[in-house]
Amino acid sequence: MTRKNKTSPGILLMNLRDLIINSTATISQNKEESSITIFAGHSKEKLSNIIKDFPDNCYVNKQITGCGGTTLVLRNAVNYVVLVPYINLLKSKIADNQSIVDLIGVYGETDSEEITAYLESGAEPKKIVCTYDSLPKLLRTKGFNPKDFKLLVDEAHTLVNLGSFKPATCETVLQNYEEFGSFVFLTATPTKREYFPKALVDVPLCTIEWDEVRPVKFNLQQLERGVGLNNALFGLCYDYLMSKIEGNCHIFYNSVTEIVSVLDKLKSLKDKQTGNSLFSPNDIRVVCSSSSERNQKTFNRKLGSQWSTIADITDPVRKINFYTSTAFEGADVLDEEGQTYIIINGAKDSTKVDFHVLVPQIVGRIRNTKYNEHINLLVGNLPEAASCTKEQWMETVTKRITESEQRLDFLKNPPSSVPEVIIKGALVDAEEDKYTFRNAQGNLYVSDVALKAELQAYEALEATYVVRVVEGAEVSDEGYSASFRSLLTDESKHVPFAHKPTGIAKLLTGSTQCFSETMKEYCEARDANDEKVYKLVDIKDDYYKVLYDYLGHARIKALEYRRTDVQKAYDLKDQISDQEVEIKVLLKLRNDTVVSKADLKTQLQEIYDRLGIDKVAKATDITKWYEVKNTKLNNRPAFKVIKMLSI
Repeated sequence: MTRKNKTSPGILLMNLRDLIINSTATISQNKEESSITIFAGHSKEKLSNIIKDFPDNCYVNKQITGCGGTTLVLRNAVNYVVLVPYINLLKSKIADNQSIVDLIGVYGETDSEEITAYLESGAEPKKIVCTYDSLPKLLRTKGFNPKDFKLLVDEAHTLVNLGSFKPATCETVLQNYEEFGSFVFLTATPTKREYFPKALVDVPLCTIEWDEVRPVKFNLQQLERGVGLNNALFGLCYDYLMSKIEGNCHIFYNSVTEIVSVLDKLKSLKDKQTGNSLFSPNDIRVVCSSSSERNQKTFNRKLGSQWSTIADITDPVRKINFYTSTAFEGADVLDEEGQTYIIINGAKDSTKVDFHVLVPQIVGRIRNTKYNEHINLLVGNLPEAASCTKEQWMETVTKRITESEQRLDFLKNPPSSVPEVIIKGALVDAEEDKYTFRNAQGNLYVSDVALKAELQAYEALEATYVVRVVEGAEVSDEGYSASFRSLLTDESKHVPFAHKPTGIAKLLTGSTQCFSETMKEYCEARDANDEKVYKLVDIKDDYYKVLYDYLGHARIKALEYRRTDVQKAYDLKDQISDQEVEIKVLLKLRNDTVVSKADLKTQLQEIYDRLGIDKVAKATDITKWYEVKNTKLNNRPAFKVIKMLSI
C-alpha cells in the first residue's frame, strides 16, 4: 500500500510533555530508535490519571490489561473512533461508558442513518466505537470525515496474528488508518517491531512502563495421555457447581464445539424420576459470537432450548462462565470471586492462539478479582512450537508456507492431465490451510505476515507476564512465575487443579467403574448430612443408599469400600436377616444365660453351616439378635444375655 500521510520516524503531531498530567509520570523519546517510553508510575493507577491522551501516530504496548486505555480515549476531549475486533468488546465498552459519554456503537445492526444523526447532533467531543468489520460502513457514511477524528485501533496484535482473526478485515484497517487525522495502535500483548505488518514498520513504538506490578503466578497442568480435556473440564465444573471450590469459574476456551460437549455432559445428568437436569443452565454462562449462525445452530442441535442461550459479555456472571476469543480481548469482566482458567489444546488450531498470543490479554481480564495474579493453564496437548528451537520453528513454518504458495500456484493453472478430483482435493486443503485466506474479492492468497505471526507467537513462549495491583487481591506464593517454555518442560512446576471425573462425578456421567470412590464420598456425605451431594447419588442410583442404610459407614469403611466385599457383606446380612428366627430358635438362649465366647463361636458356626449361610462365625455376631454384656465363665471370656432384640 502507499502511505499518504507518512511522517518521519519519531516525529509526532503534538508536544509529548503536554500529555503528562501526573507529576510522578515522565515521557521520553528516542528518535534514532523511533521509540517513546512513558514511565507511568504505580500500576494501580488508571491511564486517565496519568496522561491526557496517547501520542499521535504510534503503536502503544501498554503491557498490562485493565489500565484503562480505551476508557482514556473515550472520556478525554478528543474526537475518537475506537476500532475493536469483536461485537462483545464493543458492547462492553459502550456499557462501561454510555452513562458518562455521549457515544455511538457501529456494528452489523447499526444503519448509516443512525451514524449520520449522531454526527449531526451536538455531541462534543464525538466518540464512535466501531468493529473492524464495520469500518467500511463508517467510512461510507454521509457526513463522516475521518480527518476530524483520531483513530484508536484496539487489540492491535490481531493485525499481526492474522490466524486469530479475519485477514481481509485486518487488511482493510491497515489500508485505511492513515485516512484519519492521527492514529494509535494499542495492545497489551508483547510486541516486537520486527513482527509488525509492512504497513506499520515505520510507526514509532511507544511502551508504557509500570512500577509495582505483580508477576503472574501460573498453575499449569498438562493432562496425562488418555485423560480427555473435556472430561477434566466436566470434573472442574462439577467441583464448582457442588461448591467444592470457592468462587466462580471463568473458563477461556476458544472452541464452541468443545464447550458444547462439556455442557452436554452436564445437561445429561438427570433425575431418573422427573427427567429434569440435576444442574441448572441458570448457573452457566457462555459468551461467544452471537452473530455467527453456525454457533447458534451448534448450540440448538446439541443442547436444546434451555441450554442453548448465548450470553452477552455484559450479562451477570454465574458460577460457571465460558468465553471464546470474542471475549479474550478488551472486554471487562467484573467478579471479585472469579478464578481464571485458560484451556490450551495443541491439537486444535483454534486454541493454539490462546497459548501463544492471547494469554497476556486474558491475564487480568477479570478486572477486580481477588485472585488477580493467579492463572490456571490446562494443557491438553503440547503446542508444536514448544518442542522446537526458534530456528527449527522458523524452518518448519517457512516450509509450510512454501507448500501453501505452491498449492495456490497449482490451483491457478492446473495441468490438463490432472484429474478433477485432485484439483478439488487441493482446493479443500487450501481452504483449511491456516496460512491461506480469501480476500474481499474472494481470491485465495497466502498471508504475507504468516511467518511473522508464527514467530511472534513463538516469542510468547519465552515471555513472562505481569498484572496491575488490584486492591484486596490475594498475595500468596501459590503457582510459578515463569515462561511457558519453562513451565511446560519442568514437571516439578506442574500444579494439578482439574481432574477427570471420579467418584460421584463419574457415576453421574453414567460410568459404573467408580464404586469405591463413589461409596466413600456417599458415606462421608451421609455422615455430614450433606444433602446436596448424597441426593444426587440417590436420584441416579439408590443402591448406595441401601448399602449405607444396611451396613453403616463403619462396616463399609472396614471393607475398604471394595465392591465385591461390600456386596458380599450386604448379601450375608440380608440372608441372616431372613433366617433370624431360625438362628434364635437354634441358639436357645434365655435371659441371664452365660455362655463362653469360644463355645458361642462354635455353636454359631454349626448353625450357619446347617442353614447354608456362607459366613465365618464370630462370637460378637450374637449382638445382632441379643443385648449382652461381657463377663467371665470359669475364668474364660463370656457373654451374659440381657434380653432378645426384636426383629
